[in-house]
Amino acid sequence: MPHPALRQYIRSYWLISGSNAKESLELVPDGYPEMFFVLANAVHMPQFNGSSRWNAASDTGVIGQVSGRFTFEMEAGSMLFCVKFYPWTPHLLFKLPAWQLNDAALDMGSVSARPSFRELRERVAGCREIPQAVTLLNDFFLEQFKDLSGENPFVMHVVQQIFRQNGVVSMDQLSGSFRTSRRYIELLFRQHIGFSPKQYARIIRVKKASMCLLDPRFKGQIREVAGQLDYFDQSHFLKDFKAVVRQSPSAFLQEQLNLSETSVLRYLDQWDYS
Repeated sequence: MPHPALRQYIRSYWLISGSNAKESLELVPDGYPEMFFVLANAVHMPQFNGSSRWNAASDTGVIGQVSGRFTFEMEAGSMLFCVKFYPWTPHLLFKLPAWQLNDAALDMGSVSARPSFRELRERVAGCREIPQAVTLLNDFFLEQFKDLSGENPFVMHVVQQIFRQNGVVSMDQLSGSFRTSRRYIELLFRQHIGFSPKQYARIIRVKKASMCLLDPRFKGQIREVAGQLDYFDQSHFLKDFKAVVRQSPSAFLQEQLNLSETSVLRYLDQWDYS
């Protein structure tokens, strides 16, 4: 967990270490943008290849909002350390329209010209232990956020309502709850979050569905997950799930059978949309 003063900006810090062999990790987008540091060997992100989006030689950068399932390809012995931001944080931190980060992994130099960000990778890499890196990052972000301007509590409140309802919310509900127009919310979301509220809510709803399916305690039918998340019918659920995960719920479930219960529970413990 981050320093208490940072908890409205940073959800968590997390680390993933590669095994003794090359492997691919398929991740369902969760609505949280990330800052990443490759601390050992190489990590590839195939969807983001291209000179304007991801330089394979880069070892630190930012991943914006992602609209569909994506892959980390990790070389043997690689190590990836990430900062999981709340969705409104990159806009505040980098002073960029959030939509510019959509579906992209950008080298840190492409996101910010400030020397402090360019130097951050070397400082994190120089840490001998992960707790030391967390302390360094806490100090760095406390300095960055101390004079923060442009914060928009309205955007935070709308996102938190989407979180609380697991993405089961319509534009009419949002505009009615906050007594403002749909157009105003959509413009703010594109600038501060990257996606429209409808797109963002779908990401959260499908992520929640994937978590329900992965839960070792889940023994029911796929249609029960659709019912829990208030889908009007199963076909609507399947359409949303395939649009984000790139495969059907049954194919997704089959793919996860080789994961241990301990690994799954540790994975599920990373998300809390309360």
